[in-house]
Amino acid sequence: MANSRRPIAPAEENVLNHLEAYLEELGDTNPLTREIAITYLEDHGIKPADGRDIIKQLLLKGYLYEVGDEIRIPPRS
Repeated sequence: MANSRRPIAPAEENVLNHLEAYLEELGDTNPLTREIAITYLEDHGIKPADGRDIIKQLLLKGYLYEVGDEIRIPPRS
């Protein structure tokens, strides 16, 4: 099975793309937390409530995962 994760909506894909870009900018210097992610998304025109909901959905669908307070993105291959 190439990809067992559930499909995501365009808004979820948009958020995931933003977070991947942010993590590339961030490098390994600082962890990405939900609060930082929501602030970053808000800076890119996504309402905080929408950002929280979409992050929650991406976590439930396996496109994001948390280790402690840190959000991580597994490879999409």
